[in-house]
Amino acid sequence: MKILLILMVLGFLILWFLRFDKELCGKKDAPPDAETKKAVTFRTMAIVFGLALLFRVLIFLCGGIIYYMHLADKVVTLNGYLSCWNRWDALHYLEIAQYGYEHFVDKGRHLFLVFFPLYPWAVRVMHFVCHNWQLAGILTSAIAYAVGAAFFYATLAEEYDAETAEKSLVLLSVSPFAFYFGASMTEGLFFCVLAISFYLIKKHMWLLAGVVGILCALCRMQGVIILGVGMVEFLVTYPPFQYFREKKALPFFKAFFTKAIFLFLTPLGMLCYLFINYSIEGDAFAFAKYQREHWYHSPTFFTNCLAEITGYLRNPNPQPTLKVCMFLPEVIFFFLAFLALYYGVKRHPLKYTAFLFVYVMINYSVTWLISGSRYMVCALPLYVIAGEFIKRHPKAYPWVISILAFLMSVYATGYFFGKQVM
Repeated sequence: MKILLILMVLGFLILWFLRFDKELCGKKDAPPDAETKKAVTFRTMAIVFGLALLFRVLIFLCGGIIYYMHLADKVVTLNGYLSCWNRWDALHYLEIAQYGYEHFVDKGRHLFLVFFPLYPWAVRVMHFVCHNWQLAGILTSAIAYAVGAAFFYATLAEEYDAETAEKSLVLLSVSPFAFYFGASMTEGLFFCVLAISFYLIKKHMWLLAGVVGILCALCRMQGVIILGVGMVEFLVTYPPFQYFREKKALPFFKAFFTKAIFLFLTPLGMLCYLFINYSIEGDAFAFAKYQREHWYHSPTFFTNCLAEITGYLRNPNPQPTLKVCMFLPEVIFFFLAFLALYYGVKRHPLKYTAFLFVYVMINYSVTWLISGSRYMVCALPLYVIAGEFIKRHPKAYPWVISILAFLMSVYATGYFFGKQVM
């Protein structure tokens, strides 16, 4: 099994680099159904923002109905319902927002250093508006999701077409774990900064892309991948082999040092996070130690991670809810991602398949992966590729949406009532 997985990965890499080499020579493949596109207007983005925010409100209200139906014989309060949205890591993020990293100390260890700072900072700002920490977390995520939806739609509408953009956004929004976009976790905000970054990179607004890249790296460890996305876009736009062949090395290096160089601002976000670790613990990599010792997350080869997950699925001892809530979806997401990668490697811009591949490899290269399905909510190119595929097979669209929406309601209900949906 491990050999087959490795061959699957190597096969994709060969296909990707063969096309990348072709594009470095200036031989570009157009995206599906490419044609001259007009820029998406601010009005359109505002409409998408409003609809996305309304969708989050509807999800919130539906959750309230579920909460009331299950607890009708008890005292139902707003804070009680808000607490249903704020479980597992959400509680830690809210504590960081309220008290800072120094508040939670266990045997001299600041264990909350494993959580990146951008989301707690954003919640702290939102708290000035609503003066309720639980509500501040939910509002931060919901608004960030709506902003991300507007930029996600605009990027795809300009790169593909409006129909692909719409279908991709809907698929993302009703995916089984998309309810996390409204919880007090990083998903909504990470989606937001990623979507803005993809938009800026597509527009070749290199300085702004680098600045927003800092926010990506401050939100999640995987955020630094956006640097690679930008570099792929730059090298495809300014193909070095073609420039050198045509003896235009000077224009290429001028473009690099006046445009692409700004993308390297992105790692400053990670450096800021390391500085926070150092200022609190005196060790810039304290978070890695606590991930290993307290959360049992250690780096490993992706085949070992999958072997561990499938081992839990075969083992009769773990509770059935653990298998259904955590391990089975993680396996399904992994193989769906690679189906999308193989389908998309020749049909989609290389930056999307590059991001998806690296993002999947990072997520599935750790021991005791219990939140892999939640992380895959922000594997944005997965939904882009799926949206383009669904556009080509419109009869499948209502069936896919219905199945995904049903699964989201199931997993959201489980999350509300404390099941191991993490």
